[in-house]
Amino acid sequence: MIIKKNPILLLLLLILQINFINAAQELDDFWKAWLEEVEPIMSKAERSVFKNLQTEEDRKRFRNLFWQVRDNTPGTSENEFMVEYYQRRRYADTRLGGAHSDQGRIYLIMGKPAEVKNFAGSEKVVDCELWIYRAEGRSGLPPLMYLLFYRRDNSGDYKLYYPGPHSSLDILSTRYDRGRISNIRAYKIIRSSFPQLARATLSVIPDEANVAFAGEINSSVRVIGQIHTLSETEVEKHYLKNFGYPAGTVDVSYSTKQILGKAMIFLTERQGVKFINYALMPDRIQTSKTDDGHETAWLVFHLRIEDKNGKTVYQRENEIRLRLDEIKKKAMLERKFIFNDFAPVIEGEFQVSLTCLNKTSEEFFVHEQKVVVNDQRLPIVVGYEVKETKPDSIIPFSLDPYKVLLDPRSLFSFKDSIEGLILSDESPEIFLMKKNGEGPMKKVQNVSREGGLVIFRQLLEGFKPGIYDLIVKRNGAEVFRWSFSVLSFEVAKPLEFERVEPLSFQESLPFIIGQEYLNSGQAGKALESFQQLPENLWNNSTLPVIARAYYLAKDYARVVELLERDTIEKNYPVLLLLGNASLEIKKLDRAAIYFEEIRKYGDTADVNKILGAIYHSMGERSKAKVYWDRAKKLEEESTIKNP
Repeated sequence: MIIKKNPILLLLLLILQINFINAAQELDDFWKAWLEEVEPIMSKAERSVFKNLQTEEDRKRFRNLFWQVRDNTPGTSENEFMVEYYQRRRYADTRLGGAHSDQGRIYLIMGKPAEVKNFAGSEKVVDCELWIYRAEGRSGLPPLMYLLFYRRDNSGDYKLYYPGPHSSLDILSTRYDRGRISNIRAYKIIRSSFPQLARATLSVIPDEANVAFAGEINSSVRVIGQIHTLSETEVEKHYLKNFGYPAGTVDVSYSTKQILGKAMIFLTERQGVKFINYALMPDRIQTSKTDDGHETAWLVFHLRIEDKNGKTVYQRENEIRLRLDEIKKKAMLERKFIFNDFAPVIEGEFQVSLTCLNKTSEEFFVHEQKVVVNDQRLPIVVGYEVKETKPDSIIPFSLDPYKVLLDPRSLFSFKDSIEGLILSDESPEIFLMKKNGEGPMKKVQNVSREGGLVIFRQLLEGFKPGIYDLIVKRNGAEVFRWSFSVLSFEVAKPLEFERVEPLSFQESLPFIIGQEYLNSGQAGKALESFQQLPENLWNNSTLPVIARAYYLAKDYARVVELLERDTIEKNYPVLLLLGNASLEIKKLDRAAIYFEEIRKYGDTADVNKILGAIYHSMGERSKAKVYWDRAKKLEEESTIKNP
């Protein structure tokens, strides 16, 4: 995709591109080959610095330091990492299709898997291999990972399987009519013969695999993205300062799946409920052309909020099917697209993960940021324009009755103004100052108040190009700092797509907040929030969740009362709650019925043991023996299969 830019910016990029090309052309074949060899483990910064080195001596010194910083045993005479890496190269080149194949690249980055399982030749699944890795402390990776490779329809090379963008249907054999089979049905077919492979079709993280969310985006995309960017995070790059990092160096190399992008997060509040507001801006949006000449793209956006213990407090997914005619396509080429959304959030310290996935091209980018939510944190939104909102809707980046238009790149020109909203009972002071501290702080004078809402505006005319900080102080103490850039030329403002909710959405907020408390292990606060839910929203969708809170609060009778209603679907989670709650209140006859139903979902030794114990307690010892014998047989079969 070619993006039309401001002529001055195009000239700057052209000059940088020419410098980049000239430096690269000076490399002889030996150094080009070396760059190709180490490319999978070399960071963008390292590659940029190396390509601008002018002397043979500097290149040799760079190569020595490149391997030295990766040597885990510097006290030995041999660099074990370098030796192992070249062994990986030879294996990847001879057995896996080289460094540019999916298998070859993963092998070069991650090394030899702890275990490999091959499923080629099966009647149920296409040719595929499951590589099992243990993170062993590697940056940002889960302890155990399933990386699945498959040959689409048993043809071509092995490709990396992405849970979410791909589904169990992609692994199912071509002998099945896949057009008539659901994701869940495909998963069950695979599971009947290959349980571990079936779990791998759901998630890279085994513990996260849940058939109820088959085909949906989960942490897998983020984990795979983390693998592809290990070269950026695993090795200290301090040695690069010895070569002088060339200002303005442009490097556009990245993995074939991961693209660049920008994101922005601000906190807002509405009627006592706090919200995380987020904007995602993919660096590019690849489209496909339809027969009628339209350009289309299927975009999926995923939000995950995790507490400091790693528990998922909240996650949300939404999608947009772009369909662009010539006019809209031209607009996309001239301006960036941003996608705005929001989510209510409880107080706490969180890791917010945002994923933008283009299903049309299977490209993605991930943004992660720590966010603290508490009463001391002022709701603040900053951008390039404050405008009034419609009174009948709830939208991102708004503090009623205004919203802020913003650009995740935080770019402003001298013709722009920086504008924002602050929700505060006290009048804060707002300042602008150069990032490096040069020059005095400039106090923003155009500040007005409407009730508890503070509106500020500062024209940037006269500000020299550079990076600035916007600082908010309350009672003399700094409570907010935000960085932005002022340019000497104008940059086109992005086109925004945003989620809009009617005011009635507020009625469901107690349920969402209650879920978040429940997911964070705060059952008491969850129930307090659920009690604020209107009576009409205590329905088939919400009651199983509310019942889980009562179960954690040990009000087992209430669990049974809520879930035994005829309108509640008796699926596996509901049956499990009913079975366990019935045991707690000694309703053994009801517990037996529920665990008999649970057994239909999986005839396991544990379920048979529970049923045996229930019937034994009810005095039906012969029936209990049947279940205990069944449990013993299942355990013996499991021992034979997995010695």
